[in-house]
Amino acid sequence: MPDYTSTLEIARPAGDRRTAQQWARAVWEDAPRPVRTFLRVGWRCLGLRADPAPERVLGWTVAESGPDHVVLTVPARIMTSRNVVRLDETHVRWTTDVDFDRSPARLLWSLAVPFHRRLIPARLRRVAAGTDRGARQHRIVTRFQRHLGNPLVSRLPGQTLLETTGRRSGLPRRTPLGGRRTGGQFWLVSEFGLRSHYVRNIEADPHVRLRLHGRWHRGVAHLLPEDDARARLKSLPRLNSAAVRTLGADLLTIRVDLE
Repeated sequence: MPDYTSTLEIARPAGDRRTAQQWARAVWEDAPRPVRTFLRVGWRCLGLRADPAPERVLGWTVAESGPDHVVLTVPARIMTSRNVVRLDETHVRWTTDVDFDRSPARLLWSLAVPFHRRLIPARLRRVAAGTDRGARQHRIVTRFQRHLGNPLVSRLPGQTLLETTGRRSGLPRRTPLGGRRTGGQFWLVSEFGLRSHYVRNIEADPHVRLRLHGRWHRGVAHLLPEDDARARLKSLPRLNSAAVRTLGADLLTIRVDLE
């Protein structure tokens, strides 16, 4: 048994489709900059080495990951800690386990507990309410893309376009995007995951068309929440990947199997 364990939970919003890892990223990585700085400094004081890397969650290693759970670990000097996010249809649960490996650990963690018990529930509530940074970014970027970016970029002859079927209108919807073809497959990463309208269209009807180098191809799109989207970006065109990494939240890998 861990020396310390706590489980904090909130009600999961109706219709929420985010994976456990997306919840963890939203809670930590989408927090305001002062909060992220406070977390990093606090972890350092506790001897937790949360070094940043794209495939990690604010420096924590993804030890296990599935649609409904993620386990985060981090190297430590005096204590061993892990955070586990679990989802079911109605709740999001955040469990923190700590083992005190050296004598100062108990005292240091007792100082951190009051902040932990306040910060994690507060962030979970903000993410559930859609007031996190990812939601704000999505609204801003979507407005720009809808009214200016997409109409202009779609007219470029060499631009890759994904055509989905509107889940409500039944009409063709075309979205300019970036990715890479590998054999009979095309890989891309959506910067806003299930918040994106074209991703919701794919959920409703995975049959799509893709324009590559001026030619249209039919295919079937697959949403891959279990794939490490940040690692996937490293294999895709650099310029587009940099934009997705900078602007996006709730990244989601998509594979299109071409006919």
